[in-house]
Amino acid sequence: MGPGVAASLSFATTYVRTRLQGAIFTDRISIERWQARRIEALRRHAISNTWFYGQLGDVPFSDFPIVSKSDVMSAFEAFNVLGLTAAEAWRLLESSAAPKGYDLGCSTGTSGNRGLYLVSDRERFMWLGAIVAKALPDILSRRHRVAVVLPRASRLYDAANESRLIALKFFDLGLGLQTVAKGVSDFDPTIVVSPPKVLRWMAEQNTLIKPERLFSCAEVLDAPDRAIIESAYGVQLGQIYMATEGLLGVSCSHGTVHLAEDSAFFEYENIGEKSRLVSPIVTDFSRRTQVLARYRMNDLLRLTTHACPCGSALQAVAEIVGRCDDCFQLLPSHGIRPYITVTPDVLRNAVLGTDRTIDDFRVHQTGANTIDLVLPVSVPDEIATKAQASMLSVLTNLGTGSQVNLRREPLRAEAATKLRRIERRWTEGGCNAKQ
Repeated sequence: MGPGVAASLSFATTYVRTRLQGAIFTDRISIERWQARRIEALRRHAISNTWFYGQLGDVPFSDFPIVSKSDVMSAFEAFNVLGLTAAEAWRLLESSAAPKGYDLGCSTGTSGNRGLYLVSDRERFMWLGAIVAKALPDILSRRHRVAVVLPRASRLYDAANESRLIALKFFDLGLGLQTVAKGVSDFDPTIVVSPPKVLRWMAEQNTLIKPERLFSCAEVLDAPDRAIIESAYGVQLGQIYMATEGLLGVSCSHGTVHLAEDSAFFEYENIGEKSRLVSPIVTDFSRRTQVLARYRMNDLLRLTTHACPCGSALQAVAEIVGRCDDCFQLLPSHGIRPYITVTPDVLRNAVLGTDRTIDDFRVHQTGANTIDLVLPVSVPDEIATKAQASMLSVLTNLGTGSQVNLRREPLRAEAATKLRRIERRWTEGGCNAKQ
């Protein structure tokens, strides 16, 4: 069997299995049974084929340590079956090369710590099969034109064109928003996958596209962005939740993001009892080249216990809130540690809940108890002052002694960097402190 046939078979098998599981996984028991079998297979593979897990001995999966990006990057060779070191991987990336039969890529490094990934060609097509099954269920009856707008290209997207079922074109945000918008318009896509800041910019610039579906990815989707995008293009805005670590979730037809529990196992760390937020720990069943087991993500999710009208029992996500390292660490009003953790959703709601005319903002922690609130110059003085007072009131009620400084300036989304409306720029304290 040639490599092309094998790749196509991997795509088709994963596509069919994902579609069938979408119909079968209507209760938690069936999901958990499937996961238990896949976890055991991954456990045996990891112990037999990677140094990191091999040196643990024949231990149960529950004894696998929780690892972080820094753990993997400091010993990259210990987590992949090729024994490829991070230094070797970076050199290959710089020359646009990869081991034969494999693909190398990296994250954009928003958090200052760029992550590497190594996947086989088979895994590339499995990833494509899973995402197509969830996002483009009618792919067998028509050929979509898919525009993917992101800061960095990846051979993962090449798999789509190699499959010959999709016409996919990648648009590099490093070229600037105007160039990207023109290219997307000329391509005339039926599907657009893009950070929300780009979709909003194109909507506000009246970019001439007529998409049948839109998917937000790579950034937090805020309510004002959703409203502007959906109003401009007249279609529901879905979400694709993915990272360097793989596909993590996709919106169903009802707009609910469901975690990809058919290809990954999720554990959760609580980030403060009051906030009801969790940070996921991910084990990806589909990854064999670079083992991803009990990997701590940097994301903040609000899960929901309500059943989705679509009928899927895959865990539903009420909100993708932001990042752990953008939780503010603020001193209490009495000035004595421990710090008080304030999650991004609390800060976002304090601003956006002030007045509907506020549709953009920035909130930065710049000191132990110093916060900058930046609003567009178009926001009236009275409303801007009211937003400042709202945030101060919320922070005071939480027991902090914070000072909120108000600034007014034009707010622009940078094309090649992720938009982080809420950002902790003060580095003392830990992002995983619990409330």
